[in-house]
Amino acid sequence: MLKETFTTHITFISGDSHKEEPVTGDKLRSTITRLCEGPAAAMGIIKRAIVVDQSDSIVIEIMGRDIIFPPQLAQQQDEWRRAQKSSK
Repeated sequence: MLKETFTTHITFISGDSHKEEPVTGDKLRSTITRLCEGPAAAMGIIKRAIVVDQSDSIVIEIMGRDIIFPPQLAQQQDEWRRAQKSSK
């Protein structure tokens, strides 16, 4: 059986865009973390990123450093960030 793959499309604040090579679901968590917390995110150069499945349906949408879709994942991100802030 084939594993489902996900493709990430990134738009930078400069207007340039980048399409990443597809990754399998087991690598998706690190992709999301990199897009929200990595160096490019920290520098504020990512305007929007979308992750699409093999049928080109958006499964994750990120604006800046914030997940906005799906709402459940956005809520988890908010809770994680609050926990990180309170532990400092």
